[in-house]
Amino acid sequence: MSAPPWGHKPPPVDDATAYWTQSPPAPSPRCTYWLRRHTEGTWRPNRRLRIEGYHTAAEHLGIWIWEYLHLIRPLFDEEEGAGSTP
Repeated sequence: MSAPPWGHKPPPVDDATAYWTQSPPAPSPRCTYWLRRHTEGTWRPNRRLRIEGYHTAAEHLGIWIWEYLHLIRPLFDEEEGAGSTP
């Protein structure tokens, strides 16, 4: 079985709160995975993930809170503003 174009899902970060107010030195592998999936058009957040809040969403995705707030969530807010339905 071959790997999907965005790769296999890496393990989650150990502590979602490790990078809260400042950016990490490099994106976590898990964040890169989600960004690739989004770019490929194969992943959009479900409504439950959007209403749970940033801490729960970051833990669910396995990324740092900073990544969720500054990299992932803005993509979906932009899509929503453009009229795309999640």
